Amino acid sequence: MKTKTLFFALISLLIVNRSFAQTIPFTFIKSCISFERQAFTDDMTKKKFYVVEGATKKETNKLMEGSTFYCNEKERELGNAEIDVLSQINGAKNITEITFQKGNKHDYTKNFGEIFNQMSSVLNKTAVIQSKKYKTEVSTFTKDKVYYYTYKVNDVPVIVISNYKIDEEYF
Repeated sequence: MKTKTLFFALISLLIVNRSFAQTIPFTFIKSCISFERQAFTDDMTKKKFYVVEGATKKETNKLMEGSTFYCNEKERELGNAEIDVLSQINGAKNITEITFQKGNKHDYTKNFGEIFNQMSSVLNKTAVIQSKKYKTEVSTFTKDKVYYYTYKVNDVPVIVISNYKIDEEYF
């Protein structure tokens, strides 16, 4: 009986750990800009995100070229991930871009909704700008000299965090 109980507890723990490991917590959103490259990769690995590409090429946004590309699916075809993270750590300029998609296994739009609600309550909302590049409205926030941007492209939510103002360059 004890063996069955222990086995059941172990299986439950693994399932719970797997279900929580592949979401992006708000604490990551607030702290990701402060990481050096190795610390960023270590933190992503703990969250069960994997490096897909070390230096991306031909990004739609020139600021993100050369970024490290992480995703929550270790073995997958490019473009089919449910949470993609691009991280540009370039000296004093750091940008992190997080894309939440509806995939076959999970719907990460709920994770985005929770983060957006926390951003709205904790950060200072500064403005809504119109992006010519993405043809959408972008909500902007700031706190402690960190800039946060949220927008959607074809119902796919995106959060961009930067340690400098990227309004004109990025959007």
